[in-house]
Order: sequence, then C-alpha cells, then structure tokens
Amino acid sequence: MSLAFGPSATVFAQDEPGTGSESSAGSGSSRDVDELVDQGISLRRSGQDAQALAVFQRAEALEPNSARIQIHLAATHQALGEWEAADRYLTRALAQTNDTYVQRHQSMLASARRRIDAHIGSLEVSGGPAGTQVWLNGRLVGAMPLADTVRIEGGIYTLEAKLPGHYPITRSVAIAGGSLVRESIRLQAVSSSAPPPAEAHVDGSVDAAPSTSGTPAWLTWTLAGVTVGAAAGTVFAWTQRESHADNWNDDSACLRQGRTREQVCSGELDAGQRAETWMYIGGAATGAFAAATLVSYWLQRNEESVDATAAGVDCGIGLNAVMCSGRF
Repeated sequence: MSLAFGPSATVFAQDEPGTGSESSAGSGSSRDVDELVDQGISLRRSGQDAQALAVFQRAEALEPNSARIQIHLAATHQALGEWEAADRYLTRALAQTNDTYVQRHQSMLASARRRIDAHIGSLEVSGGPAGTQVWLNGRLVGAMPLADTVRIEGGIYTLEAKLPGHYPITRSVAIAGGSLVRESIRLQAVSSSAPPPAEAHVDGSVDAAPSTSGTPAWLTWTLAGVTVGAAAGTVFAWTQRESHADNWNDDSACLRQGRTREQVCSGELDAGQRAETWMYIGGAATGAFAAATLVSYWLQRNEESVDATAAGVDCGIGLNAVMCSGRF
C-alpha cells in the first residue's frame, strides 16, 4: 500500500482550555480575543478549517502582533494547503523569540517549520538595470535590485522582467520546495535603428530585407533532449517517493512504544514530500518541453517547405515585348 502525501491537517501549537492568559498584550479586548481563539480551535477540531481561518483573522484584527494568533493562522493556512501564507505567519511568530507562547511550543513549531519549508522554495534574481520590475505568474514581486530572496510555493512559474525603454524578458522557472534557484537578468535598451531597407538591383528586381526569423535544427534537438531528461527526472522522483512511502508504512521501522509514527519517521515523510514535489515539477516540465519540441519541429519543417529564394520582381527586354517575372 502506498502513502498519499499531501497538506497536513495537524493542528500544531494547539491551545488547551484556559491558556488565554498566554496571549500577547494588544489593543483589543483580551477576553474577546480568547473567545475567538477558542472558537477557531473548536472549528479546526471539527475539520472546518476555512471557517476557522475567518475567525482567527478577526482575532488578528484585534491583536495584530500576537504570536499566538499568528501561529494559529499559520497552522490553519497549512491545513488548507496555502503554504506561502503559512510561511509568512510562522516566520513572523518565530521572530518573537521572547514570547512565552513561542517558547512553550518550540518543538512543535520546529516541526511545522520543516514541513512548510519542504513546500517553499527560494528565488534569487540578480542583474539589472535598476528599477526593472520582476513578475511571477503576473504577480509583481519587486523591482531590481532585489535585496531579499523571494520565498514562494514550489512549482513552475513564468518569470517576466520589464522596464520602459527596454526589451522585456520572459522565461519559465522551476522552483522546488526546499531549494534555492538563482536567475540572472540583464535587459537591453530598445535600439532606435531601423532594419536594413530592401535592396534594389540594376535589372529592376527588388529583394526583401533579410529575415532574422527561423527555427534552427539545434533548438529542436535541444528541446527533445531536455524533454527526455525531464522525463527521466520525473521517473526517478517517483521511485524515490514510493521508496519513502514504503518506509513510512513499515510498522516494524516506524512504530515504537509510546511514540507516534511521525515522531519516529518524520524524515521519511519530509523526504517523500520533497520527492513528490519534484515528481510534479518534472511531469509538468516534461509536458511543457515536449510541446515546445513539437512546435519547434513543425516550424522547422514548415520553413523547409518554403522556397528559400527572396521575394522580388525581375524585368527585362525580350522579343517585341518587355517581360517580367515574380518571386514570392
């Protein structure tokens, strides 16, 4: 039997009844906040995570700096599979190292940090010019130079770099959970020079300006090679995932008296999740590169079927007539 890895519904740093006194001091009513937190915990215990999220957000509006509320928000976003939001709230809570609630739940928070980090990757963008806007899937993440790395959920993204007066750059970026991806970008200024004009010959023929378009054969072969590599990586990630799943389900290895399976074999679970993330990324990359290979091959064949002779018109004097022929 294989194990289906997915978003954890574990409620970490869960309050016990009567722990409201641990909340950080805030401008809102402490009693109201405690009631909201208790209500949110009750909803989470009954599996109503979306409703609990709304309740915890109301508590946050009353005490925006409360580490306790930030931890519950992180836990709820994690249960909903919203890894970036979970990462933001947990990071804010862990920054409050002197908070008694954080200190009390350090071990559970460390486990949550590892679980979230397995789904969050980091992107570091360098280059220029200064002021270049960097977008990921249509979302503005900042302007260059970017001082900090961008933490984002693992997946395949469309990276765009834009700056007025410069040619934009668009490329695909694969980001895996727990990894750091570095991208270098350097935009070129738009040139004011026009393309070379059409050339006229003495015999009256006119050749079109040379075309810079075309699909070279090496590009098709390169894309095909990358497709094969991505497919191989996907298969390898799948085998690793199945191996860690088998280890996780091995009762003789992962069950100890007085300890849960997650406490004994948490490493197998985290490794399996990372392998699954790479498997999904590899599968998506394989499909994307395969499609690009087919398009490149079709364009190449289409270009080969077109007469390579430049378009033009030739005219000359024949017997009792002026004769012209065209090339298109």
